[in-house]
Amino acid sequence: CGPSRACLAFGKEYDETGVMDNKRWSVDHTQWTTVYKLLRDDANYHTMSCGKDDFYEWDYNFPKYANNPNNMPVMDLGFSDAIRSDGKVRVAKDADELFKNEAYRTYLNGITVKKDDGTDINARQAYKGCFIGKGAPDGCDATSFQNEIYPDDFVRDKAIELLHRKPAGKPWFMQVNFPGPHPPIVSTSRMAASVMERQWPDPINNPGFMRCPQQTQKFKLNNQGQILPPQIDGRCNYAAELENLDALMFSIVKHVEEMGELDNTIVIVAGDHGENLGDNGASGKGMPWHAAVSTPLFIMGPGIRHGRVHEGPVSTLDLGGTWLDYAGVSSMAPGMTTSSLRSILAQDMSLPRRPHVSSGYLEWRTVIKEMPTSPEDPTLTSYKLICAKSPKGMKGAPKSATPFPAGEPWHIMLYDVTRDPDDLLPIEQLRPDVIAELLPLLPEGWCR
Repeated sequence: CGPSRACLAFGKEYDETGVMDNKRWSVDHTQWTTVYKLLRDDANYHTMSCGKDDFYEWDYNFPKYANNPNNMPVMDLGFSDAIRSDGKVRVAKDADELFKNEAYRTYLNGITVKKDDGTDINARQAYKGCFIGKGAPDGCDATSFQNEIYPDDFVRDKAIELLHRKPAGKPWFMQVNFPGPHPPIVSTSRMAASVMERQWPDPINNPGFMRCPQQTQKFKLNNQGQILPPQIDGRCNYAAELENLDALMFSIVKHVEEMGELDNTIVIVAGDHGENLGDNGASGKGMPWHAAVSTPLFIMGPGIRHGRVHEGPVSTLDLGGTWLDYAGVSSMAPGMTTSSLRSILAQDMSLPRRPHVSSGYLEWRTVIKEMPTSPEDPTLTSYKLICAKSPKGMKGAPKSATPFPAGEPWHIMLYDVTRDPDDLLPIEQLRPDVIAELLPLLPEGWCR
């Protein structure tokens, strides 16, 4: 989460941001310029953000918490208005006195909900019971844990609140940071019911893993026939989160339409990381394989062709450059390397375009480039080169991957992700010419 968001905010590659994992941003970042600040100050946009942004907590105007016990220096993230909240687990576990006035925790603490037996319970106690198994005894049931207190629904409500209070007649930008889909994957009764009778495909190379409750056992029901939460993990609950998010995003877009501004608005749906969901026996993120490193990207708006699919590689890093381009900002901050996706969106290949994309996390780096299949075959395909500097960089590798060589400092892997999107057919032994072309594109000191 954190590294991806830092790349987006600063418009820089992973190795240039200094945010290498999910630990908080350092003091050094407080002097950096974000793409949001350029939108606000150079393009005169009203910039907004809500939800789990994974940015530096101590923003000058919108700190995530009311207290700053360690007197951390503040920075200007670049927002005109913001309602910032924590992730699912921190909201449940962290003590109130240490994180005062965080938006979602404050909301849950301030309301009561009904349990199945009709008694009242504090909403945060019900939430804690469902997400971490703590809180009030028997606080988590089908009635107390409804979508009205679900973290993604809360963020949707805050997005609409920001839209209501934005100034009229001024161009605006809003980033909505949903906590899901993200572990812990927990469904409400309504969400679980939506996927109860449906079948979901098994993970790659791992049949039976992360099966959903309807594939292994009956859902537990209360006296009213409602599914009892928590319904945790499994591909069906991940799908339930996705479908709930889809409805929430639609409601925000519908609200913009009702404001009469949708025809002049670009809407982008993106993810900050993927999720293995059991592929090759692995769950989670932070791996170089398709399910973890590839994320959805949908863009709609004026001048963008409806229904077109771009098959080549793109990077979420370039969303910032795209925003700045459409807003008319021509000068980047020093060190920014984000570029615009306008050439793809407008189908104008005369416009500048990033020649390759890259990614990385701790023990691995990867570069992906669209290029001719071979000297004899000009058909375009996308090759992905992975450089792992230890066996840890191969976590979740398909069984077909060549093992990390004993005693070697690096391991190089190559895949044709157009023809082999799930990284099942390693071709590093077959295409040394492609490796030679892609190696110089890796960060300095990686496999070269």
